[in-house]
Amino acid sequence: MDERIWTIAEILDKSGPMTADELAAQLKLSGKTVRSLIKTYAKEMQENGFCITAKPGRGFGIEITDAQTYVSGSKPQQGERAGIPQDAQERIQRLRQYLLEKDGYSKLDDLSEQFFVSRRSISNDLREVERQLAEYGLSIRRKPGYGICVVGSETNRRICIAAQRDESRPVEQQIQELVSRVLEKEKFAMSTMALDNLAVHLEVAVERIRTGHAIESSDGMQADLPERILEVASHIAVQIENMTGVAFPLPEVYYIAMHLNGKQMYRANAMTSDENLVIPQEVNRIVSDMIEHIYEAFRIDFRDNLELRMGLCMHMVPLLARIKSGMRMKNPILQDIKREYPLAYEMATQACSVLQDVSPNPIKEDEIGYIAVSFALALERQKAKEWAPKNILIVCASGKGSAQLLAYRYQQKFGKNLGRVQTCDVIGLRSVNFSKIDYVFSTVPIPIYVPVPIRQIQFFPTEKELTQMKKLLMQGKKGTVEEYFSPELFLPHLNCETREQVLEQMCRFVCGKKKLPDDFLQLVKKRESLAATSFGGLVAMPHPWKAVSKDTFVCLAILDKPVQWGEAKVQVVFLVSIADDATAKLQKFYQVVAQLMVDEACICKLIAERRFEVLLGLLRQKEQGLEEQENG
Repeated sequence: MDERIWTIAEILDKSGPMTADELAAQLKLSGKTVRSLIKTYAKEMQENGFCITAKPGRGFGIEITDAQTYVSGSKPQQGERAGIPQDAQERIQRLRQYLLEKDGYSKLDDLSEQFFVSRRSISNDLREVERQLAEYGLSIRRKPGYGICVVGSETNRRICIAAQRDESRPVEQQIQELVSRVLEKEKFAMSTMALDNLAVHLEVAVERIRTGHAIESSDGMQADLPERILEVASHIAVQIENMTGVAFPLPEVYYIAMHLNGKQMYRANAMTSDENLVIPQEVNRIVSDMIEHIYEAFRIDFRDNLELRMGLCMHMVPLLARIKSGMRMKNPILQDIKREYPLAYEMATQACSVLQDVSPNPIKEDEIGYIAVSFALALERQKAKEWAPKNILIVCASGKGSAQLLAYRYQQKFGKNLGRVQTCDVIGLRSVNFSKIDYVFSTVPIPIYVPVPIRQIQFFPTEKELTQMKKLLMQGKKGTVEEYFSPELFLPHLNCETREQVLEQMCRFVCGKKKLPDDFLQLVKKRESLAATSFGGLVAMPHPWKAVSKDTFVCLAILDKPVQWGEAKVQVVFLVSIADDATAKLQKFYQVVAQLMVDEACICKLIAERRFEVLLGLLRQKEQGLEEQENG
């Protein structure tokens, strides 16, 4: 029985008779819905030891006919009273599911009675349902005198049904195990998440075929499907037929193959087949454009990173198959990726703009999250290289023996922070190859130019000097993050009502302080049009579409009150601009800023105190923590 009936009973038992409108006000329902609930569940109420009846002039009252049954039934299990949606979000989900699976038209009045809400509520819900359906290429048809129905291809309808089911219930275990056995036998590689998703689609396919909704035409589905994938799809279809008794005609086999093509692990499947691993030219071009976009916007250079390039290519083959067929791949770790790797996610968002030419719709966050994993891995590998042990050259004027003694002492003192240690005297400097040397430590002045930093030392350095030397060796990059921030670009109070106002005021402000192109604001808005640059936790990091300034800087604004920024509220804005000829390594800058932005305690402190000195303190804290983490 509906939970709301029990709530009505409890109210009447406690407060006495009330009108339908009075009950409706407490339950946040319409009076019509209250009356409908009481009428619909009259029989169930009697079975539970009570009834609700109309009292002339007073409204509705409760009469308890069996106190023991009423008391034991008044706290039933939640699962037993979950037949009716309890809020608008659940109602919209149920309404969408009902319309997707129903044949023919439904009248609004019938839907209103079925879901125990007013016709107006159903009309409001339908607007949201219609918006959601449009994402899957489906629409609602309205026919006077008949009502409404969902129209669109059977393929799109199934994808929409499966997306909802993926979130609401586990897939039938038998189908999942069957598919897993076939894929293992065929040596067809697929991730666990992709396997789960495929099993959901197959479960939906069986149900739709059983109710007379088999896919009748394979037009367009069989294009570009490799022979091996068709063979695997055929084997899956045969096994499901044997298990369920549901026959899969040829178009349904193509439908399975389409899913396999969009969910396969491309590299692994190429390795286990007789075919060569060949990256299509279109995929190569897309990945090259992605990496170039990243360089233009962030000045982080992955253009010679073959490992990243191949990883993106491997991912892009099934992704393009999903885009072309309208399929979706749920990403259960999306929020974790956004939180733990905000820079990688921002890069992936920028990179996915390249896909606008091949996708009729914006790329979904789930897919952006998968691509972000590739960039996160590349950033981690790049970071490991930058924090690698340093090779040093020790220059000593008192002979080879003393130089070697110094080398031994430094190896003992600095251990894992040191790579190769070379020694020489001043005369020998001219013959040294500096290509693999990071620093020179010298006990005497160096009279000639050398292309790496020099640190003059004493033969017996003090503890303070040793600490400074260790800090130098631990340093992943020259300089600190603080150099990108300045008091003149710190706005402790900015009074704006919208995201657009924030961007306009901040861009106007920095254009008055820096030499920037006239279209700086338009470039920032162009990037924002891809996806909101909010990170959650009241923070956003807008930036131009590409690097355009003469130097790298951050303008930080703290708003007087939060504004809506896409789907999130934002009160602290980091407007970042990267130099168009940046040569410095910016990885550390992005790491420190990203760590600060996702630390809610730090952001709250910044909002509370609104001082530049506090910002610097937080940056130093994050930078120091990063260095300690990297060096144990």
